[in-house]
This record gives sequence, structure tokens and C-alpha cells, in this order.
Amino acid sequence: MLASRSLRHVVLALAATLAVGCAPSLKVNVLQPARVNLGAAKSLTVVQTEGRKGARDFLVDELTRQARTGGYFQVADRTDEGIVVKVAGRSVQIINAGTGPAQTQDEIGIRIDVNDWDAEKKTEIIKDKDSKGRVTEREVKFYEAKTVASVTAFNTAGKALLAEQEYETVGRGEDKDEAITHAARALVSQLLRDITPTYVTKSIRLDGDDKAQEPIIDMAREGNVPRAITEMESYVQSNPQNASALYNLAVLLDATGKYPEALELYTKAISLSAKDYYVDMKSECARRLADQQALSR
Repeated sequence: MLASRSLRHVVLALAATLAVGCAPSLKVNVLQPARVNLGAAKSLTVVQTEGRKGARDFLVDELTRQARTGGYFQVADRTDEGIVVKVAGRSVQIINAGTGPAQTQDEIGIRIDVNDWDAEKKTEIIKDKDSKGRVTEREVKFYEAKTVASVTAFNTAGKALLAEQEYETVGRGEDKDEAITHAARALVSQLLRDITPTYVTKSIRLDGDDKAQEPIIDMAREGNVPRAITEMESYVQSNPQNASALYNLAVLLDATGKYPEALELYTKAISLSAKDYYVDMKSECARRLADQQALSR
């Protein structure tokens, strides 16, 4: 009897899982802020570098190359204009504005200080095992490099969004230059990961309980979301107390980035229905709105 009851619970749990898995949903790509949020800025301007000249030039060139490949930031090099900045805590003061134009609202100033840039020869013992299980040892020589740089990123108001943040990376190569190149490229990659927003795919669940809405839901899932919004708005006008219609319209607006309008409809739907995922989707929409606002500052 107990075994039968346990089996029934397993079957019911599986049925619930399958029901959720079969629920209609929309997948959307949303932009999320990086660990260091630079707001709406998409232009990075290197205004000052300090340290070994060859190292400074390499980092600026590599930053330009990787940013271009990433497709989000544009990088400008203004290090030859004589701009001098002083970092004090979370503030940056312009000591010398240089010969070029002033920093603009959509521009982030960058200062790079190279603190370490070297490689040393190393040896390690590699153990190999042959098909008969015999172990042999061989000596491998290589160069291991360490690159260290402090980076300050600041906006036009003089606020340091990165304040002398130290990046330290290591690299390995057959010769000294190769090892340093690997380490320096890793340093720039780490910096860009910290400041570059990323697109993340999210799944927003629809409510498929009302069969009359199926054609509209199918239309949205096939990619015609604008038309589905128009159709669902008409359906809501005819059924103003239909919780699933209000909720599904919220989802459609959510999927198109109209977060404030979506949140209002989520709230109305929740007042008419106690479905848990209504609350969950509203919370996710609120987070997307917060991210959008953070990236628009």
C-alpha cells in the first residue's frame, strides 16, 4: 500500500513536471549590465598611460582589437594629446585637458598604468606512461610571463567607475615575447569581461489554459509578436477580467522591452489569479527593467 502511494506521488510529480515543460513560452535576448556598469556609454577613450612604452602601446592596441571583435565598444587612443588625470579614491580630476576636445557624455575615459611586464624561463618535468605502463620523464623548458596593470575608467562627471583596478594575468610560451603576448591578451580580455554588457537568452512563460487564445499565442511563438500584441489587446478589451489574457499581453509586451506597461498588466493579472508563475514572471520583468535603466544612465 505504501509502495503504491509512493508510486502515485512519483507519477503525479512527473505529470506536473511535464505540464510545466510543455507550457508555451517566448525566448528573448536581453542585455544585462556587466560587473562594472558603464551605463549607456559605448565609447572608450584611452587618455593616459604610464609605464613601459612598449607595454602601454601593446595594451592600447589590444584593447582596440578585442573591443572591435566584441562589437560593443569603440576605442579611441588620445594618449598623444597630453591629457593628465589624477585619481583620488572614486574621483578623477583632470589636471591637464590636453589639446583635443573635451570628454563627452557617452564617452568613458581610460587611464592604464603598467605595473609589471616580464617573463622568466622555467623548467618542468613531464611524466609519460607508455602502453606497457612504464613511466618516463622528460624536461620541458618554457617562458612564464606576468603582466600587471591598473585601470581607471571614469565618466564626464569625474566619477571613477573603475578606480585603479589592478589586473594580473600570466601567460606561457616557447619564448619571452610569446609568453608576454598571451598574458597581456588575457589581461585585456579580463578587463573587457568586467565592463562589457552581455546578451542573455531568457524564456518567458505564457499561459496556455484559455484555448481561445491559442491562435494568438501560436502567432507570437512563430515570430509575429507585434501582430500578436494587437490581437491580444483586442481580446483583453472583450475580456477585461480574463487573467490569462492580461498576463499573456504582459508577456508579449515584456518580450518587446515595454517593461513598465508589462509590469502594470502583470499586477492586474495577479490580482485576478493566484498562479505562482505570474508572480515569478513579474519579478523577472522588474529585473529586466532595472537592468535597462542601469544601462541607460
